[in-house]
This record gives sequence, C-alpha cells and structure tokens, in this order.
Amino acid sequence: MTGLHAAARSLYHLTAGRQAADARELIRKFYQTLLPSGSLVFDIGANVGVLSAMFAALGNRVIALEPNKDCVRHIELSYSQESIEVIQAVAGPTNGLATLNLSDERDDISSLSSDWIATIEEQHSEYRGLWSKKVTVPMVTLDTLVKHYGLPDFIKIDVEGFEESVLDGLSVQPALMSFEFNAAFLEVGLRCLDRPLFESGTVFNFAIGDPSGFELDGWVGPERLKEALSRMEKVDKHGDIFVKRPPYTTSQS
Repeated sequence: MTGLHAAARSLYHLTAGRQAADARELIRKFYQTLLPSGSLVFDIGANVGVLSAMFAALGNRVIALEPNKDCVRHIELSYSQESIEVIQAVAGPTNGLATLNLSDERDDISSLSSDWIATIEEQHSEYRGLWSKKVTVPMVTLDTLVKHYGLPDFIKIDVEGFEESVLDGLSVQPALMSFEFNAAFLEVGLRCLDRPLFESGTVFNFAIGDPSGFELDGWVGPERLKEALSRMEKVDKHGDIFVKRPPYTTSQS
C-alpha cells in the first residue's frame, strides 16, 4: 500500500505542477497581448516577484516596489537585477514613512489599510490574528517614481485595500494600469474609478483571480464597470481592474 500511496502522491504533484504551469502560461499570454516588448513597468506590491519576473521575461524593464524585506531579498536572489530593480518601500499619497501590518504566516496579505484588515477578519475567522506585527517602512509617491524613471507604460497595483491612497500619489495617467479589488471591500475599488487622475474617455475592464482573460467583452466606461462589479457577491473574491487611457490625438501629443 505504501508504494501505491507514493505513486498516487507523485501523480498528484505532477498533475498539480502541470496545472500551475498551464495557468502561468495563460497569464503570460494575457499580459503579452497588453504590453509591447520594451515597456517600462511599475510593479507596486511585488510580493516575491512572480509577476515582475513574468513582465521582465516578456522583454520589459521592471521597477518593483515591495515593503517586506524578506520578499525583497527573495527577488534579489532569484532574478536578474538588470531587468528587475526592486525598491523596499510602499507607494502612497506622500513621501515619508508608513506603518505596515505584516503577517509571519502569509507574505501576501501585508497591508497599510486597517479598514481592509478589519473587513477581511470579520468575514473570515481564519484570517483573525494573522497580522502579527507592525513595521515602519518608507513611503514614496508614484509621481516620485515617474520623476526618477519616467512615465511607465504600465503600472500594476496590488496593495490590499490601499489602492486609493496609491492613486492619490499619481498625477499623470499612464497608457495602461491595473489595481486589485476585493468583492468583500468593493467600495474602495468603486471609488478608485472616480479618481481625478483618469482622463475623460478612459475605459475599463476587469479580471477575476490571477488575470488570464477579461470578464467583459470589451472596454467600457466607469459607470458600466460599476454596474458589473456591483452585481458580484460580497465575498472574499479578488480580481484586477484594468484602466486604459484614451489615445492622444496629434494635437494632444
């Protein structure tokens, strides 16, 4: 029986590994359709750099912002610093210092938003007590990054409920950006759609989970997107809202 168990376990890991590889390939193809090779990408909330590495593998230059020193070290040891430059900091509305809530058990739920943490803990008892410590981290605005590196072609924001504050630190809209939303904390995502940053004519779409395709058949205005998102069940279900700047005419460029 032991041999059968070992064989079954090996088959499970082989199948799971193949499924994970297939999922990564779908995500890669998704971003490949959005990002021309040679793009400048800001990965805000890079965690351990999985998406940063994917953006870089597509031929792009990546500036990764991540406040967790363990995650930063992982990126530095795992990926070439020629294509991924990692900065240990958070993005926010001002330059300065901020208090980050960290978890020793999960490195993917660090957050500056106490309201977001309270909402998740209220809805899911298994999350209670996971944020075990607070650390002081540097905060920079996206405008500061733009001033230093130039306006990126794409900004990805994954900051666990702090999206509004990150957008408040940006005054020039890039060609494409995305920010995470959580259906259990949807009000923040909906308010982000009304930020003055977004020019008239800006269009939106969204993806659920790790993005491999859009939920809507085409790009829509903010009100249409709000309607679609508001129909979602208010549970701990995350996704990404994608924002496309209207094309500039010759007179605007």
